Amino acid sequence: MSWIIKSMVAIGIASTGAAAKAEMLNDGSLNQANSAFIREYDNALAPLQFVKFCMNYDTECAGDAADRTLPSDDRAMSMLHEVNSSVNASITPMQKSTNPMVARWSVSPSAGDCNDYAVTKRHRLIEMGWPRSALRLAVVLTNGGQGHLVLVARLADGDFVLDNLSASVRRWNAADYEWISMQSGGNPRFWVAIGEHGERLRTTRLAMLRIVE
Repeated sequence: MSWIIKSMVAIGIASTGAAAKAEMLNDGSLNQANSAFIREYDNALAPLQFVKFCMNYDTECAGDAADRTLPSDDRAMSMLHEVNSSVNASITPMQKSTNPMVARWSVSPSAGDCNDYAVTKRHRLIEMGWPRSALRLAVVLTNGGQGHLVLVARLADGDFVLDNLSASVRRWNAADYEWISMQSGGNPRFWVAIGEHGERLRTTRLAMLRIVE
């Protein structure tokens, strides 16, 4: 995982504070975890390596030039499983350099890290006709506190995760991650804070506004 995702995650977590984190034990956060869709909050900074990725692969970060529709439910899940499995098998896991001058996300490399798996899966599904707005890169924290990049596919009945750490395509709330930020559905170059992390950030910002007032 690149130093940029790690630093972005660290900054976001530090800004919330322990008190705000404790507030997530209320019923609202439980309802959020049971939702079929990841809850989105305020705008967030895109990972800097994503910005570099867009410079290197400009078309990957563009919006749809024409209207596209999701495949039917059964076909959609079949395609997700196919792409998740094939990409996981085609890229050899590799610990990449954390040097910001050389670290980069790549589409379809022979070896790579979680970033490369995620962008390759998104690329393949777009090639198969999926709307770009339904395929969103997302930053999470694993159980061990490591920054990790996954692909979220938004279907009519919920958000599903394509992950190089799992052979299955899971609902977002079945993946035991802390959700940090995700590409905006409105513009793939923009990102939003999500999940309980996004809720904590919003709570903290509102509290700061009240203090200023």
